[in-house]
Amino acid sequence: MIQLKLTNYIFSVDKFFFKHLSYTSESSIFRHSEITEKFFRFITKFGEGYFELLLTVVLLSFFLINKKKYNYLKKYILAVIFTLLSTQITVNVMKVLFARARPSITVNPDKFYGIMTLIKNTSYWKGSYVSFPSGHTITIWGTIWILSFIIKSKAIKIPLFVLGILVGISRIYLLRHWTTDVVTSIILSYFIAKFVHKKIFGNREKDTKPSFIPYYRKLKIRLIFMFLHKRRIFLKIFEMKE
Repeated sequence: MIQLKLTNYIFSVDKFFFKHLSYTSESSIFRHSEITEKFFRFITKFGEGYFELLLTVVLLSFFLINKKKYNYLKKYILAVIFTLLSTQITVNVMKVLFARARPSITVNPDKFYGIMTLIKNTSYWKGSYVSFPSGHTITIWGTIWILSFIIKSKAIKIPLFVLGILVGISRIYLLRHWTTDVVTSIILSYFIAKFVHKKIFGNREKDTKPSFIPYYRKLKIRLIFMFLHKRRIFLKIFEMKE
């Protein structure tokens, strides 16, 4: 009963955002026009892997120009590539397993056909039945997450997050995905990027903890030397008095 209520609630969320974001809806917050559609069709391309390819080429170019100076970029390049590969494998496996119908062919977000339906009916092996999760969203957000773990500058992070949100919205606006497709991709990409970051860069928290131990030992040694030094001075003064 609880599971049914939760499922109905999730699907109601899909319907709500589809109603207020898709270009076919009269209640959409985006007034449908040629300019708006061109904007979202341009934005959605950032989820097609071009951004990751360009970023990899730029980083690789710097590395090849001066390998000693930009040696640290090797990890950055590997992080972007492995995150991209991991997200693509994950999303494509899930698309086949769930086989969800896109909003472009149905107004019901509960249409999950599953892998067995795809196997039995070859006509279902089309782009219209691979809605869950969103490939474009997981692609761009995987890169955004991995960069946000590496880069500390808010001036770079904020535009990246805005871009990611716009790509997610574009998938709903263009009738390619439900809201849950997009949100699931954002969550999945976070954990994938986190895993890749940990494997390549290691756990920085663990790396920073031992640094306190040598410092504590040095401080302890200094205090001991200071105590001995003062003791020697005291003994000398005492001997002079005698």
